[in-house]
Order: sequence, then C-alpha cells, then structure tokens
Amino acid sequence: MAEALSDDDRSDSIDSVVPAYKEEATDEDSGEDDIINSAKKIRASGLSYETTCCKINGTEQGIKKYYKSSFKRGSNCLAKIYLLFHASNFEVTLFQAIIQHDHTTESEQIGIRIELKNVIVKLFQNGYTTPKAILSELDKLKIIQPKASQIASFLATLRKKLYGPAQISLNYIKNWCIGKSIVPNDPDECFVAYYYIKDDDDDPLFRLFVTTRNLIKNCLNSNHICADATYKLIWQGYPVLIVGTTDKQCAFHPFGNALCINEKTSDFEFMFKSVQLTVEKLYNISYCPIILVADASGAITNGFINVFNVVEKRIMCWFHVTKNIDTQLNAIKD
Repeated sequence: MAEALSDDDRSDSIDSVVPAYKEEATDEDSGEDDIINSAKKIRASGLSYETTCCKINGTEQGIKKYYKSSFKRGSNCLAKIYLLFHASNFEVTLFQAIIQHDHTTESEQIGIRIELKNVIVKLFQNGYTTPKAILSELDKLKIIQPKASQIASFLATLRKKLYGPAQISLNYIKNWCIGKSIVPNDPDECFVAYYYIKDDDDDPLFRLFVTTRNLIKNCLNSNHICADATYKLIWQGYPVLIVGTTDKQCAFHPFGNALCINEKTSDFEFMFKSVQLTVEKLYNISYCPIILVADASGAITNGFINVFNVVEKRIMCWFHVTKNIDTQLNAIKD
C-alpha cells in the first residue's frame, strides 16, 4: 500500500523508497518475443496506453511501463521511471533511473522562431499573403528562410486568428453580432446596427447591417438614396448590399453595408429599415428620403416603398447597360 509523503520528507525519502536501475538494455528487456512493439498488441493485452507512457515492455517478470520526466518535444531531461506489474502476483513496483533530473538546458525550439513570426506578420499586413511572396521578401531582408510548408501552416493559423474560421456557422455570426452591437464612442469604428438570424436547418437565414457613426451621419443632409447589390464584393459567397447617397460632384457616400443570403425585397427592406432606425436612434430624427437611384431591380424598388411608403422620383441607373454596350461596340470591327 502506498503512503503519502509530506513536503519535508518527500525528497529525502524518495531515494530510499524507490529502487534504482541503470538505463541500459538487459536480456530480459531485449528479447523480440517479449517486447510489445505495437499499439495493436498493447490494446490486445488489455492495457491502456496513456499519453504519458513512453514505452511498454513485456518480460518474464511482468509488464514494464516506462515514463519520461518531461513530455514536451525536444526535452533534454533523461530521467525516467518504470512500473513493474509482477506476473506472479498483483504487486506493482516502482523503479527510478540512476540518471538525475536535468532541466537546466533549454530544449531546441521547434518550428518558426518568435522573432521571425513577428516579421512574417508585418509582411502579411503589408500585402504579402502567400508563402512564395514572403520567402522572396525574407531573402531580400537577408533573413534565414524557413520551409514553405512552415510558413503556410503559420499563415493558416494567423488567418484564423485575424478573420475567424474559414467556415462560419450561424451561431458564430450571432455571437459576433451581439459582441458588435454596442455603439462605440469612436466615430470610425464599425458596429452592427441591426441583425436578424433564423437558425433553421430547412430554411437558414441571416441579415445584418454594419455601419459607423460617421457613415450614418451622411443621411442627415440627403433626400435621395442609392442602392445596389454587388457580387464583386462578397462575403462567404453571399452578396454585399450597398446603400448611400451622392453629392453634387457625384461622389458616393455610403451609409453602411448589409450582408444577406439573398437580394430579395425582404433583404432590401431590412437594409432600408436598418438605416431609418439607426438615424432615429442616434439623432432622434425621422429619416424619410423621397428619391431612389438604382438599377431596374424590382426588389430594390419594393423594399424602398415598404419602408418609406412612397417614391416621388425613381432614377434609373444605366451604368451596367452602358458598360455592356461599350464592350459590344468595341468588339465590332470597322
């Protein structure tokens, strides 16, 4: 039966209690028929192979389970112990190696050095986002280059840390919206003004409107709205809905962006309603524009009417039509 040792007598008693052994192979331990070499044989013997156990040997005396001092990769400490499960009875004996603990020497670092990681992060932020581009810049900086596979692995971890997981669930979106729903004091910091999430396996749906104080302020001196959905700017494969206004120089001033699964009437209605409620919430003003500038999409028109009740003037945007006509004209040979 094992007895607990106090802190005072633990170090003095351990050497006298635990038998010592030399770290060398014996005839008992080295027989091919006796050594359990594979995890399959270990499982067949009914023993659980713990992650802390470095080796299991089967001998005539019984099963020997060896344990290392440290299990961090690259550890230099050679101290070991093993447990002997006697074959003749149910006793278990603990043996300690003669080699003492040595934790003074630091283990060799695995992977990319921390200093080099900081350099890679700066390069990534400056637009060098591939292992090939980063290796080229490291060569220019006369820095020893790691393997391309190491950089690729580090970049995958960095992207997940900066941008979140590659595949985003509705629950993740909901938690992100909740965390960003508080209006910040910084006028240029974005926040989620309104969101709607329907977590249904048959019909999943999400809508959210993102803006800043300075962006939503563009509504105050505007009586017309420009709106569109773009597939050049997408998020997770879904279109980004744009809403804003223009000045006398035809410069566009956005109110914010909406992310939706679709671009139907209900999606544009959500975006326009979010703009109206946000202006009312921040400035206590009833916002009701009377002019809509958009393409021929009926979803945009109907969404506008459902929120603001009426459209006094509907201005058609012919940009895409004109662009396509110019492309066709340029293809015609004289």
